[in-house]
Amino acid sequence: MIKYSDDLKGITARKLGGFFVGWPNPPKPAAHLKLLRGSDLTVLAVDGGRVVGFITAITDGVLAAYIPFLEVLPEYQGRGIGGQLVKRM
Repeated sequence: MIKYSDDLKGITARKLGGFFVGWPNPPKPAAHLKLLRGSDLTVLAVDGGRVVGFITAITDGVLAAYIPFLEVLPEYQGRGIGGQLVKRM
């Protein structure tokens, strides 16, 4: 069952493999964790302790926000996870 959370406690680089498919120079899991922690807002989709999707936002806290990343692992795509991440943002 997919659970959604904005809590990054317990999330390690090991739980972040498999993202950025097709990118010419994808970030390594340690850099991925750093970008999650550095975002103003982050929501994770987690299945059995494994991160299967995420969305991040950078905001001015008043009016504007930018969503630089929305990713779902290929094997989890087509299940509505991306839509749920956007809703929960």
